Amino acid sequence: MIRNNRMYSCRQGLWGIICCLSLLMGMASCQDFTDDTGRTMPEPDLKFADGTLNLPLEEKEYTVDIESNLPWRVKTSATWIDLLSSNGMGTGSFRISVSKNANVAPREAEIAGWIIEGAETKLKVVQEGVGIALKKRAVKVGAEGSAEEVIPFSTMVTYTYEPSEGCDWIHVTDGAAITPGVINESELKLAIDPYTDIDEGRTASLYLKGSNGITDVLTITQDKKPLGDIDYLRMFYESANGDNWTKKWNFDAPLETNPTNWFGLKFENKRVVEIDIQSPNNIEGDIIPLCNLSELRSIKFKHQKLAGIPEEIGQLSQLTTLWIIESAASGNLPESLGECELLTSFNISNHPTSTPVGFNNTFTGNLDMLINIPGMVTIKAYCNNLSGPLPVIPLDGNNKPTTWKSLKEFMIYTNGFSGSIPYGYGTVIEKSGSTGIFRVNDNQLSGQIPVDIKAWSQYATRKAAWIMQGNSLTE
Repeated sequence: MIRNNRMYSCRQGLWGIICCLSLLMGMASCQDFTDDTGRTMPEPDLKFADGTLNLPLEEKEYTVDIESNLPWRVKTSATWIDLLSSNGMGTGSFRISVSKNANVAPREAEIAGWIIEGAETKLKVVQEGVGIALKKRAVKVGAEGSAEEVIPFSTMVTYTYEPSEGCDWIHVTDGAAITPGVINESELKLAIDPYTDIDEGRTASLYLKGSNGITDVLTITQDKKPLGDIDYLRMFYESANGDNWTKKWNFDAPLETNPTNWFGLKFENKRVVEIDIQSPNNIEGDIIPLCNLSELRSIKFKHQKLAGIPEEIGQLSQLTTLWIIESAASGNLPESLGECELLTSFNISNHPTSTPVGFNNTFTGNLDMLINIPGMVTIKAYCNNLSGPLPVIPLDGNNKPTTWKSLKEFMIYTNGFSGSIPYGYGTVIEKSGSTGIFRVNDNQLSGQIPVDIKAWSQYATRKAAWIMQGNSLTE
């Protein structure tokens, strides 16, 4: 047989390469550097191209060079270093990714490389820190300002600071002297001026600049000035034809009772407690701004031109008196009236014959919400466009009213109320004796008059004009 020596030589060479690669791969896993024939492999030799890897603070990927005569692996225990590749067959490189260092000081870690496990070569990795950092980056203060806001920070470098361009309402006191190269705990002290704008707040920045080129930013936000009584008075004045009032308000005057400066107003401790304007004054507008006067106890308007009673009236928790008389007001009475739990006197009436032309109130809706107000003494709503049944006074087990016990005047004549007269009105009105008033004439009431009304001491003399007239009631 004739042997093809050339083919045999090629096969023999290929087989040698395969055997060599197999041996090298085996050494990477089991660290055995002697093959089956007893032949000794090269002495392991591994080193990193750099003794120390110095990195900036930003998040970034890097290539690390390594020199080795055999297969190798690398590892690290640092959580801020991610090995994107971790092994090779000889001299080459591997990739790493590092996260940003937000710490003031630099941080260090090691990457270990080895051919034989236990015989490791170390690469020191040092990542620089920010050098300077605020411990809070936002401050919010009220419109009254602040005498001293303390802003702590840490630094290893010298620094400067400056506020936003054009900001003259923040004043900074420098921190203590620092020692570069070590962590210094320091603080800035800020004084913030009061703010008088009621329309919007303001914001500025304070830049803390390290000598290493790093800048940290503090954001300072200041609230707008809270609205006070004078602001709500001004809103009402400007929206209610104030420039044409007969008697104007003087907004440069102190908030104190003075008929010349503050016509119709009464103040206590610089807070509005009463509004009483019952002579023509060319007031035309909505009373919504006045519903923010939280200490207001009494509102009396007559012969003005007002839009009505707004839902916001329920905000006046101290209100005891509400008169909107002959003031061209209209609209449904708001349910929120029932939230004025201290109310005792309610008057939205027109005079039957002498209300000036153009000043008649034309309120609609009903009075049911007033039943939630236990201390009602006077209810005058005559000569309007109210309708529906009369409010039902709650009774206890003995048919005694549980609310409106102090009711003295109930005057709702000349409206469109319908249905019967509920039991209870006579009982409460009788307590007022001869001064009690119960006028429901000229509505659309029907049915039998309840026994407590017929037992009222004034019934015999008042029934015809105050009760029976203009209704379909029977005894």
